[in-house]
This record gives sequence, structure tokens and C-alpha cells, in this order.
Amino acid sequence: MSRVLLTMMLLVTSAVLADNGQAVPYVGRTVSNVIDGFRDQGHPFAYSTNLVNDELRVLAEPAPGTPVEIVRQILRPHGLDVQADAGVYLVVKGESGATPVPDAAVAKPKLSQPDIETVVVAASRYEISRDISTSQFALDRRTIQSMPDIGEDPIRATQRLPGTAASGASAVAHFRGGEDSEIGIMLNGQWLFDPFHIRDYQNIFSAIDARAIEGVEVYTGGFPVRYGDRMSGLVLMDSLDSEKLRHTEIGLSVFNTSLLSAGTDKDRNWLFSARRGNLDLVIDPKFGQPSYFDVFAEYGFEITPNTRLSVNALYADDQIKLVLETDPAEREQVLSDTSNAQFWLRLDSNWSPTLGSSTVLSMVKYSNRREGYANDPEKLIAAVTDNRDVSQFALRQDWVWSPSDRHRTQWGVHVAHGEADYSYAGSAAYFGLQEIYENQAAELSRSIAASPNGGSYALYVSDRWRLSRRAVLEWGLRWDDQTYTDLSSDSQLSPRLNMMFRPGDKTELRFSVGRYHQSQAMHSLQIEDGITNFWPAQRADHLIVGLKHLTGNDTAIRLEAFQKEIRDVRPRFENLYDPLSLMPELAADRVRLDPSKAEARRTVAAWNWWAAYTWSKVTDRIDGRDVPRSWDQRHAVQGGFAWNNEGWNFSAAASVHSGWPRTDLALVEQGLDADGEPINVAVPGPRNELHHPTFASVDVRLSRKFKVRRGSLLAFVEISNVFNRRNVCCIDWDLEENALGNESLEYSYDYWLPLLPAIGVLWEF
Repeated sequence: MSRVLLTMMLLVTSAVLADNGQAVPYVGRTVSNVIDGFRDQGHPFAYSTNLVNDELRVLAEPAPGTPVEIVRQILRPHGLDVQADAGVYLVVKGESGATPVPDAAVAKPKLSQPDIETVVVAASRYEISRDISTSQFALDRRTIQSMPDIGEDPIRATQRLPGTAASGASAVAHFRGGEDSEIGIMLNGQWLFDPFHIRDYQNIFSAIDARAIEGVEVYTGGFPVRYGDRMSGLVLMDSLDSEKLRHTEIGLSVFNTSLLSAGTDKDRNWLFSARRGNLDLVIDPKFGQPSYFDVFAEYGFEITPNTRLSVNALYADDQIKLVLETDPAEREQVLSDTSNAQFWLRLDSNWSPTLGSSTVLSMVKYSNRREGYANDPEKLIAAVTDNRDVSQFALRQDWVWSPSDRHRTQWGVHVAHGEADYSYAGSAAYFGLQEIYENQAAELSRSIAASPNGGSYALYVSDRWRLSRRAVLEWGLRWDDQTYTDLSSDSQLSPRLNMMFRPGDKTELRFSVGRYHQSQAMHSLQIEDGITNFWPAQRADHLIVGLKHLTGNDTAIRLEAFQKEIRDVRPRFENLYDPLSLMPELAADRVRLDPSKAEARRTVAAWNWWAAYTWSKVTDRIDGRDVPRSWDQRHAVQGGFAWNNEGWNFSAAASVHSGWPRTDLALVEQGLDADGEPINVAVPGPRNELHHPTFASVDVRLSRKFKVRRGSLLAFVEISNVFNRRNVCCIDWDLEENALGNESLEYSYDYWLPLLPAIGVLWEF
């Protein structure tokens, strides 16, 4: 059986120099400009804009040396120095009266006592929040763009992190054994609503342009109480903050055509990003026409020196036609039309030197139309019409009070009201093997409508204390409730505790324990499977212990043990053999799972040079038995490296993990018919008892940057699954009959992404 979208994607196949080639003098340039220049060459510098502002200039020409030596020289007159931390060169305040230290000492950071407030550093226009929570990672804009991932997708980039499970075909992933819906995505303080393209077929791409953001901060567990209603993970993003009066990028690749324009002027900044998908222009129309685009815009300005307002808008639109079987006698296709408009205002206020707040007012308008049919008289004749409309208004306010450098308190409130309209009609008639599945009716017909409405509410408070020079403790409590679920009492309390202890100058020990709840979102009613009620909120208890150690050669070694137990698990539906079906709810291999609880156990070891090993066990408790979840992978290895010089950049990344579980199928004779012929029934074996072969993929990316008369031109080639490994995703079972009329089962495999090349160019000016 062909896999349309995968087939489609296969087919689409320094120093700063002046114009005369002489080195530009450093004297008179801003310090941030020099550091950003080294950043663009791949050197991992990071600085706080409070320490290195735009008025800080180079006062004397530095002696020749390495980038670290040069940066140290231009910082010294300003009382600043460079310190290595987890593979990043941080700009820090120098010790008063201290004598200059040799470059080798950068690998030996001093134990400092930063303010209790979260330390924020900017690395060439991106922010990394160094939290005391465990399972937190950060990826900057340049790293995301240089990673060999399909479409330079910031959400796909998170699949490289330890503790994630992903197929490679979808932009969404499983964090710490949880479902993919258990991950929250936030941009500029706003929880994004379903930010994916081709949502009815694997969520192939996210609706976020990697070039429009500073970077991503990712939690795969243990996150603080200010973030709630998610059980497994968070992806936090802030938009690009241009330091230039005007900055423009024009890009063209196999996957999309993009335009980005950003700038700043005195007390205001703006950003505009637009992308159009190109798949519909390069594939054979007989496989479909996936057309999609997205637009993001932000405009921010200072109302007063202590108050800033930003206006944000994100719009994504899909008009997708996918054809799975092109033969008219067996044609299977689906049409999907989705529009997703999100608008929000963000007001940041500094009420005093110790008190600040952030307020976000948002509106969401979402619409999805899906129509599909299958016409195969030997297997399945089916049709579906699925319409969904959702609107939501929300207010979120967060406060922070820092009375001293040893104490910080946060609290906040979140209120949202939404309305949804569902209209679903689906029918199917089964033939051949599909008809003889155990407990399978010959026909299915379903016509349902629902119109839920109501609110969701949240309150939280957290308190962080520096207990000593080496220890920081944070406790928090969160309360959530929903009124659209028609449940008499389903409010949730979530206590959490995080602690960080530094036993040595180069070692950090982190500990997190807490409870996390996730309600069923108003737009995720399982109406396609005949469910018209909302389930109670699920609960997950996290226990995490992490150790990070910085070696003398700038290598950060990170060990982490993680256990997550999930209670009140919501029933879910899966397809046993074909997860890539265009109309999965009508397939004969559709099953309902009712776990009583679920559990994830993981041990992770990671290095900053792209290497991680994860041992995990992810199970559901079903009928008193621990059953592996469909994305359980006992052993997983992620690795990679990057090389660059003034013009070239090469990166490679590999992913290897144990094959995901699968279920067997057998023909069982259950009596004789009126003619004395045996009646066979297709009976699935024990759920997820077997496994697919090991999954392995190597992705590479090569780029070359050219200086042109105006700006620079970047050309790149990218190959996913460069060795074209056939990673099994699905099993296509069929019923065969020999010359004597005896029936038997036969099967074939279908696969995840094949070798997938892409080329593109980007003009920056």
C-alpha cells in the first residue's frame, strides 16, 4: 500500500571582512556586534542584554587570538569576563581587582551567586531561562536552522532531545512516554491552539517559522506551577527581537517559500513572517494537492518606560487533498480545509524595582472541515464528513515579586471561555478480511452532533528561596477547574517541589517531584469514535533526579532518572496495524483502550555535543496487565555533530531506537457454515506483544554562506534518512484463498519516511 504524503515528500526532491577583504577594526564597534559576529560563525557565546547593551563599545584594538581571547580583551575594560557553562561561553561580571586569567581557565567556571530571579542570558538575540527545574533544555535559532530536520521546524527540533519518541513523519512527539497531546506550546506568552499543518494526516509541519523565533525552551518534565494543564512537556518560544533598524530574509526551498521582515526603532519593534507550502507545486496531482500557508506578525512598543505592549497575530490555513489509492476502482482520498486564527495582546509592566506583571488577552477562531471516502469492494467502502468549529477568549496574568536576591514569589490567574460545534457523519461497509475481524460488525453508521461550551480556570503560587550559597528550593501549588465537562466536581490540585544543589563548582544536582493534571480540551472531543462526553482530568506524578557535571574540556555530562505514573487515564483509540489511515476511525483495526493507569520510567545520559542514551519503559495498566504503549522504545540513542568555518556549515544527526511494539493477527476457525465450510475469524494476538525491527535514521545538512552586494546568501542541501533505511511503521494484512478454497493471512510492510532530499536558498539583508 502506498503512503501518499511520504511518496510526495520523496518526489520533491570568520571574522567579519570589509568589501576590500581586509579585517574590520574592532575599535568603535559595539561589543554586542562583535560577539554576535562570532555567534554567526558558530561560537557559542551568550550574554545578558543588561550587561552588554547597545551603548557598550570596544575601547581598544584587541591583540590577535581565538574568539574567546578577543572577547575577553574587549570586555575587560568594562569590568566583564567570559565564563564557560555547559558548553556556552557566558559574559559575566568580572571579579574586582582580579588579574586576567588564561584562556584555558574558561573551562573552569567559578561558583557564583546570581540573583534568585531566573538568570536570563542572550546568545546572539535569543534567551535561555536557566531554571532550577529538571528536564529543561534550550535550542537557539541558529541551532534549529542548522539541524538536519525537515523544513527547519522548531517543533521537530525537539525530537532530538533525550526522553522523546517520534516517528520522523510527524512534527509532534511523545515526551517521557506520554501522548503527543500532552505537550503545551507557547509563543510570546500565549498557549497556541493546534499549531500544525496537515493536521488530519500526522501533523507533518508546525505553523511556526523557525526564523521568526529566538529559540525554544523545552521541558520534558518537572516544570514549575506557572505552567499547567499539561502532563508531559512544554515548548516555550519568544519571537525574534531584531537589533537592526531593518532585517529581511527571503527563502526558497522544496518545502516552502518564505518572507521575513523585522526591525526596531527607538522604543518599538516589529516582525512579519509569511510562508507558503510548495508541495502542491512539485508533486504529481494524482497523489493530491496539499496547499497551506501561515502568517505571523508582532508589533511592540513602550507605553511608558516601565510598560510595554505587544500585539500578536498568527494565522494558518490548510486546503489539503490526499489520495492514498489512485486506482478509480479502489480510490481512497480525503479533503481537509482548516483555518486557524489566533490574536493576542501582551502587556508587560514593572510596577517597582521588585514587582512586575505580564498580562495576555487572547482570542482564537478555529475551523476544520474533513471529507473522505474509500471505494474498495474487496476491503472497505466508507465515507466521512467531519465539521468542527471552536472559538475561545482567554485572560492570563502572571506576577513576580523579588524582595531580595534570596527570595522570589510568583502567582497568577488564567481564565478562558470557549464554545465548540461538532457535526460528524461516518459510515463503512467491510469486506474480505476487514469483515471477519473478531467482534466486527459488517457495517458501521454514525451520525453525531455536540455543542459544548464553558470555561476553564486556574490559580497558582510559587515561592523560591536561596537556602545557602549552594542550594535553591522552590515549592508551588496550582488549582485548575473546567465547567464545560458537565462533571459535578473535577477541580485539580497540583503541588510541586524543585530543588537544586551544587556539591562542587562544576556539578549541579537537581530534584523534582510533583503532580500534573491535564483536562480534556474542548476541541478534542472524541466524537469521531462515538464519544460525546468529556472525561475527568488525567493525573501524572513526576519524580526526577538529575546530575550535570562540566568537565575540564567543556563537555557537559548529564545523567537523569525519571519516573512518571499516570492515573485517571482517559480512554483512547488506536489502529492496531495501520496508523497512517486517512480515515482511521472507520478502519476495522480500530480498538478502544481503557488503561487503569500508565507508567513511564527512563534513565538518560546526555552530552552537549549531541549524544544521548535513554532507557525507558512505558506501559498502560489494562485488565490487570502492564501493556507497552505503542510508542514504547526500551533503548534509544540520539547523536550528532556540527562543523563550520567562515562560509561552510555541515551537520549530521542520527536516531536509533528499539522497534515500537506491534500486535500479531491470526485466523481462528469458529465452527462451520450451512455448507459445512469453516468459518474463520481474524483475531488479534496479545496487544503489543511483538516488536517492529529497530528504527534507525541518519540526517545530514550542508550549507554555504556567500557575501553578496547587499547582505548574504545561504544555499543548503538537506537529506533525511540519507541511507534510505526502510523503517517499518505499519502492517498491511490481507486474506488469501488457495485453489482448494482454504483461507490464510498474508501481510506486507509499510514504512516511515524514505530518503528525502531538499534544497533551498535564503537571502538575508
